[in-house]
Amino acid sequence: MRNIFTVSLLVFSVFAIVTFATPPKLLLAQSATTPTPTPQQTAFVNSFQKLVGDANNLTQSYQSEVTKWKNHQFDNKTMITVTDSYLPKYEKLINQSKTMQSPAEFQNATNLYTKSLESELQGYMHFKNYLSTNNSTENQLSKQSLSNGFVQEVQAFKALMPTGLFKIVP
Repeated sequence: MRNIFTVSLLVFSVFAIVTFATPPKLLLAQSATTPTPTPQQTAFVNSFQKLVGDANNLTQSYQSEVTKWKNHQFDNKTMITVTDSYLPKYEKLINQSKTMQSPAEFQNATNLYTKSLESELQGYMHFKNYLSTNNSTENQLSKQSLSNGFVQEVQAFKALMPTGLFKIVP
């Protein structure tokens, strides 16, 4: 059975980069028939792109640490310490997402993306609890929270498509 952390990393890697103009990693891109964006839309897209890129980088970094734990380079106590160091970083991203100035047409996507970050944070908190207690329920809650985060992230990106400024690309 595939571990949810591996699946989550792949999913966040696949869907986590947003672009509007020229960044090299394109997973959401400016539509070929894009209307001319307003300055407010351009500012939002740039802010959202940075937020998603920062979240993707943080997730990749944390997953690298989880891999060390899986490979027995870290014991549970060390992984708990590592997780504790990452939780405030996720809280910071959540706060950035909540305070982002979103034009009305992007508000639903922003709310969904914020929920996805909150679910990811919750998943890692449950993972930490699992590490400290070996309670399988905490492990299941961690996996469910991460799965919810993925679904919310996909919904956020899909919500961007009707604006005409984004499309999902392979």
